[in-house]
Amino acid sequence: MSVLQEQAVQMIRGLSDDNVSFLIEVIQRLMPQKSHAKDFDNSEGMRAFADLEKARNEICQYLPEDFDPDRELEEARKERYDRID
Repeated sequence: MSVLQEQAVQMIRGLSDDNVSFLIEVIQRLMPQKSHAKDFDNSEGMRAFADLEKARNEICQYLPEDFDPDRELEEARKERYDRID
């Protein structure tokens, strides 16, 4: 991977999921459409992914603003497995 590509990956990692979704839309509009890309967009997997993303966004509105899934997972693991002798 080139230095420029690595820099782009690091920048993308710093974005929220909503911003990554927006960035993907922008990239798709800038790239020339190919026939296989059109098939991929209409595939059952892509529709399922879009449905999942929509559900995730709806669920996020019920979570506290400071919700950290990694912290929650770590606390649950500690609670469950810290007592194993």
